[in-house]
Amino acid sequence: MHVGRQQPLFCIGIGCSAGGLEPTCAFFQQVVEKTGAAFVVIPHLSREHRSRFSSILEKFTNMPVHKVEDDIKLETDHVYVLAEDRMMIVEDGYLKVRRRYSREVINKSIDIFFKSMAKAYRENGIGVILSGMGNDGIEGIKVIEDYHGLVIVQDPDTTDFNILPQGAINKDDPHAILPPADIARFLLRHLKIDNSVN
Repeated sequence: MHVGRQQPLFCIGIGCSAGGLEPTCAFFQQVVEKTGAAFVVIPHLSREHRSRFSSILEKFTNMPVHKVEDDIKLETDHVYVLAEDRMMIVEDGYLKVRRRYSREVINKSIDIFFKSMAKAYRENGIGVILSGMGNDGIEGIKVIEDYHGLVIVQDPDTTDFNILPQGAINKDDPHAILPPADIARFLLRHLKIDNSVN
């Protein structure tokens, strides 16, 4: 995909599962300026219960927050949170959403999104792994790096559940390993260097 003027220059995918809400909020508290990026949060949520993830996150950012249940166009300086029981990819400037199949017992929503983001945004795709269990996202960050994107992982010592970030570190060589607020500051510096929005 050619990333044109009407679409975000960068796409930042943030994957998390258990213990992921608090670091996500801490991250967004630090993003107080225009970035030229769209932010896509892929949390692991229960299929059976309506999630308040997006409504809680709204309290920690001035950017518009969208709970993504259907296809939606990406816009710069907006936050998109995947809804429960959904899977999504990014393609042609849109988040394209489907129901999670019943056979998808193991949730691979982070991997699926990260792989699509890498192909769509190439070196302008950024993958962030926060607190969580399991290994969803580890395949995805490898594809991001294959396309010369950026990978950042939360410091396992700052997580409530360190299996996912520690696994990402063990299987990959992330560009940075930082606490959530420092991840945001790192990204803001990176985006200022690499785009002309600010």
